[in-house]
Amino acid sequence: MGKLLLLLFYFSFVTCSLQGQTINVDDLLNLSSLSSKNTDSYLNKKGFVSAGKSLQDDLMGVTFVENNKLRSKDTAGTIRSISIYKKDDIDYYVYHTSSAVEYLDGQNRLKKAGFLTDTSKSNRLPLQFQKRNLIVTVNTTMESGVREYIFSLEKKELPNPSNVRYAEDLLRFDSHEYLVSFFGQKNVKEDVYYFTEKDLKKCSVLFPNTSQQVTFVWNEEATLSKLSYILISGILPTANAMQFSASVSENTWKSKSGVYSNMTIRELLAINEEDFEFFGRNSEFSYMVNPASTGKIDFKKIGVTLGCFDCTSSSLMDKTKIKASDAIDKSLALYVVYIMIMP
Repeated sequence: MGKLLLLLFYFSFVTCSLQGQTINVDDLLNLSSLSSKNTDSYLNKKGFVSAGKSLQDDLMGVTFVENNKLRSKDTAGTIRSISIYKKDDIDYYVYHTSSAVEYLDGQNRLKKAGFLTDTSKSNRLPLQFQKRNLIVTVNTTMESGVREYIFSLEKKELPNPSNVRYAEDLLRFDSHEYLVSFFGQKNVKEDVYYFTEKDLKKCSVLFPNTSQQVTFVWNEEATLSKLSYILISGILPTANAMQFSASVSENTWKSKSGVYSNMTIRELLAINEEDFEFFGRNSEFSYMVNPASTGKIDFKKIGVTLGCFDCTSSSLMDKTKIKASDAIDKSLALYVVYIMIMP
């Protein structure tokens, strides 16, 4: 009976605290959808007044604090503020509160709103929640002996479609959710990337089984975020691609330096303007262009793997490294199979 009364008291306390709350994470999300001219009036209605300009992340922003006259008795001791600023192509909305109840309530609201998070890190701060072009980072800090809980919302601007022309332009999409926000849900699919038969990793595929297909491999698999690299090819080593039996047209994505899938080694050499080496068939990195190669193409950022139609009987391919010019002299039909682009 004692435990039951204690639980009832706790839930009653939480309910009263939230009812007296003038603002919550839902309002923070609403703010991100408003124009700057409507921000002040929205916050004023929520009981916040402008405290003037302030320095945020080395940039000038504006801070709003709760109007003391409008505080409820239940929340009179709670410290709250909201700071708004812009950095590069990202709008920031940062909510500070000293209420542990609001801290827990905010996380629950984000989950209910469909934000993704890595549940395995639920007991470690900072926490990150993602949905489309929005990222909310939850953290805590001590200010003048008072513990504050921080909800920092980042809203990324969607690029102009005319600025997404080359393969490198895709590197700006650093999460599955951000890809979906720009290209649409039907054009971005979750998949599994096969490094080997036993080494698998979650990935995202843009325009799967088309001439514009691109695989995005992530460092953070749980949230499909933090881009590791993108892979461009007419053949993709993914689970869904293996089940696709129809043919795929030549991939149309090109790098800024002019590299594209299926181009011949002769064309690749002409673009690079300097001879380059690739690894032989017995190497761990067979048919991959040596990243140390120099020329117009930065092979350290653009990884290129070759294929060959008639290399089986060529002893040249037994060498550890082969010059492109030597392969051309032997009339070997080498061509670009995979293009890997790193951030």
